[in-house]
Amino acid sequence: MTPPAIAPARPKTAPAPSPEAILLEALAAAGEALTYAIVAHDLDAIVAATRDAELLMARMAREDAAVSRVAAGHSPEEFDDLRQPPDPAVLLLGARIGAIARRNALLLEQAWATDAALLRVLATAARAEMDAARGSGYAQPSLDAQPAGWLDRSA
Repeated sequence: MTPPAIAPARPKTAPAPSPEAILLEALAAAGEALTYAIVAHDLDAIVAATRDAELLMARMAREDAAVSRVAAGHSPEEFDDLRQPPDPAVLLLGARIGAIARRNALLLEQAWATDAALLRVLATAARAEMDAARGSGYAQPSLDAQPAGWLDRSA
């Protein structure tokens, strides 16, 4: 007697991502693109990634406004029935986008600090060259003068 045939296992398909998840995934991709552009010092890519992120944020705002208009026509109890529990994928994407935003903020802060340090070095070198060319290397500094390497942080 032959054993009964075992039906082949059907592969489980993942549910289709929600529209919010699709938008958030695109926003996360724009944030990653911005990270790579900052690291590569690619101004055109920084502008493009920023533009993409702003367009996605505008699209999300329009969709949120549409949901709010639909919800406005319902009582609070009906609105609670319309709400669905948050998709875990959306929550994870939100955390990912937060991490990307913090990383990009840190990279931008480091780039700004490096730029400010380079400006101070250049200002110091320019002043030293000017003093040497003038022949006043031994002149007494005035009490009101700023140190040669000093630049305001707003520079």
